[in-house]
Amino acid sequence: MKKQIISFLFSVFLLTFSSYTIAHPHAFISMTNKVLVEKGNLMGFSVQWVLDEVSSAGVLYDLKQIKDPKERQAFVDSMMKNITSEHYFSYFFDKQGNKIKYLSKPKNYGMKSNGTEALYYFDFLLSQPQKLENNIFELSTYDESYYVSMYYDKEQIKKVVDFSQLPKNCKGRVVEPNVDQKIKEYASSLDKNQVNVDTSLGKIFAQRVVIKCE
Repeated sequence: MKKQIISFLFSVFLLTFSSYTIAHPHAFISMTNKVLVEKGNLMGFSVQWVLDEVSSAGVLYDLKQIKDPKERQAFVDSMMKNITSEHYFSYFFDKQGNKIKYLSKPKNYGMKSNGTEALYYFDFLLSQPQKLENNIFELSTYDESYYVSMYYDKEQIKKVVDFSQLPKNCKGRVVEPNVDQKIKEYASSLDKNQVNVDTSLGKIFAQRVVIKCE
């Protein structure tokens, strides 16, 4: 199922391109994230994903072939449906470790070309707004198999993760993964066809957004 979702999302091109013969990850998504707050409640997150140039080629080619606006929207809808079925590759918890669910459908979503890269944008909202008081929230984003590397540009952390809507009693930060060299070497040894070999691998490379409120 995971391989089918990735195949559809990034097109058959990604799975067959000759330069991706060894080593996880095989595709890269650069992320931006804006924390959405309303009346002191955490509502969700507004994100953008930019797929790397090589992996974008097949997606943009397919998109370019679709001339009819309704068919183009159906294409985008199908891709978002697959992203949603994977919970946006993001897992959200409070300080007790309780998993917080999202609404079943994203808001304000779409995709477009960003030069030679494919850009996906969408808001995913919490099923129940969370009061931003006396709590610690953590949003962890990753592809379980680490077939796709999902990351915030560490050189521009203050720009790519926007905490500006947080109230004064809250602070946000991005936690970069601290991965042992042996794990990196193990990931590099995996062939592209080994998507489902280790579904715990991606979690080790997770990008985490932490919100701490007094």
